[in-house]
Amino acid sequence: MKNMELDRMSIDIEDESTIKRKKIAVIGIRGLPANYGGFETCAEYISKRWANEGHQVLVYCRKNHYKDYIPDYYGVRLKYTPSVRSKNLATLSHTLISIINLLVTEPQIKFVHLYNTGNAMFLPLLKLFGKKTIISGDGLEWKREKWGKLAKFIHKAGERFAVALADKIVVDNEEVKKYYEEKYTVDTALIAYGAKQIVHNPSLAEELLNKYNLKSNEYFIFVGRLVPEKGVHHLIEAYKKLGTKFPLVIIGDDTSTTPYREELLKQRSDMIRFLGFLYDDDYEQLLINSLLYVSASRLEGTSPSLLAAMGARVCALVNGIEENIATTQGCSYTFKKNDYEDLRVTWQKLIDEPRLAREMAEMGFQHVLKNYRWDAIADQYLSVFDGLR
Repeated sequence: MKNMELDRMSIDIEDESTIKRKKIAVIGIRGLPANYGGFETCAEYISKRWANEGHQVLVYCRKNHYKDYIPDYYGVRLKYTPSVRSKNLATLSHTLISIINLLVTEPQIKFVHLYNTGNAMFLPLLKLFGKKTIISGDGLEWKREKWGKLAKFIHKAGERFAVALADKIVVDNEEVKKYYEEKYTVDTALIAYGAKQIVHNPSLAEELLNKYNLKSNEYFIFVGRLVPEKGVHHLIEAYKKLGTKFPLVIIGDDTSTTPYREELLKQRSDMIRFLGFLYDDDYEQLLINSLLYVSASRLEGTSPSLLAAMGARVCALVNGIEENIATTQGCSYTFKKNDYEDLRVTWQKLIDEPRLAREMAEMGFQHVLKNYRWDAIADQYLSVFDGLR
């Protein structure tokens, strides 16, 4: 009799444990491993964390974005679905095909983490099949200058679909949260991006610095896409007016050839270095060995590259837009909002007084340790799923 009671207790405990484990599909990114931008980086860190905790996680990847189709990545199951090769339709087509695949072949998955508010137009389909969906946005997509009229319309429409049909909207910045509250009276979940604490690797750093003819703490770095709202042209204009012998290193590119990108690349020289896309250790070691992280971006949510710089103990100098101020909370230098002369003045001051940069770098590092740990952020997302009924 006692053995029967013990067996029943063990079954109850196992059932309770199983209930806590979730089956989650991640849709709307390019895929894993992350090799593009903020959405992918966020998805990678939190998906790996979820899988490590025993949750079943499926991430949909774009077929044309990867050469090798690996079925599993750190315990996260991967599926590869096609997309239309078009700037405006790639994301939407991949999301739609992935959702159809999910509904047809993975009916057991209850939770969906959808990225990009433009994809919210497919929420009716997910709702029809009883999926619980949270959607993550990256700032306000329709404000981005890279989009034409049709794409801006789609993102604005998606925003309204998200407000009406998402079980929860997740925003990454206090300013974006205020926008949804004031425009739609919607209570969103505020979950920022995280930051990895980058560790110096002396041998790799020496190899990379030699490869690019750079010296540790004797160059400035920008990380981001070569698109107008990132303000790289303003950054270059301000840099040219500085009194310095240190080069400006630009990590990043655009996925397509645009007139803006081509104009920027004409500025290439020994002092203005375009290194293209770099990831993982190469990117991290070049970042951690830089003197100053600089950005003139006019549109951000919580900038992953800014957090990475702060997590690498690198002083940051960024545009004083509301989103950056909310992210850094006084633990970076900011220039007056969209005032590029003030960018030059502040930049020059940090060159002339490097002690100020060192002190701010330490403040930024401590700020990231306290507020932007990936493990805590992954758990915050799980808490949102826990709250869905």
